[in-house]
Amino acid sequence: MQSNPVQQLSLYAAAAATCADRYAKAFYPMIKDADEKMVCCVHGAEDMDHYITAAEVLRGLGVDLGGLVERPISERGLQGADVLETTVSWAERAAFSALFEGALLAQLRELARSDCAPIARMAGAAIVREERHVAHGLGLLRTACGAADSKAQAQDAVRRIWPVALAVLGAGEPRQAFAGATRDALGALGLSVSE
Repeated sequence: MQSNPVQQLSLYAAAAATCADRYAKAFYPMIKDADEKMVCCVHGAEDMDHYITAAEVLRGLGVDLGGLVERPISERGLQGADVLETTVSWAERAAFSALFEGALLAQLRELARSDCAPIARMAGAAIVREERHVAHGLGLLRTACGAADSKAQAQDAVRRIWPVALAVLGAGEPRQAFAGATRDALGALGLSVSE
């Protein structure tokens, strides 16, 4: 049976691979701005690097994630993640980075405190990149909230992504801390999520 940090890192790896997929397959084709296309490429590459690094650490701990990136998102062990297989708006790209990657950031911060040194090192090294992804997503949400029609799209996107973000964290203190901080950040933009 896997220990809790190993289970958490396995879930993180699946989520990081899913982020890379979404950047490459869903978000990049939507973008018309060259700078934003570059951001999308960089974030996708960083997320795939996080997956590869996490998979290497897990392999050293006796867990093989072989074939995970070839599976559909709905078959990667991420509860409710089938909603991520479709993208309905640019606002959803913003919500994805702010919320789903925000949950991954909370997970990394927890893993960085692990007693398992390889897990703690891997997680600690990924935090700065994930912070940039989340900040970019929040910036995109802020922009979307600048007009009534795009703010409504942003609210719909937040409602759609929120349950998947929470599911990545499971139960416990990291989920509660993430939920509280995210509610505050979204509230400042005039957006809300369910309890």
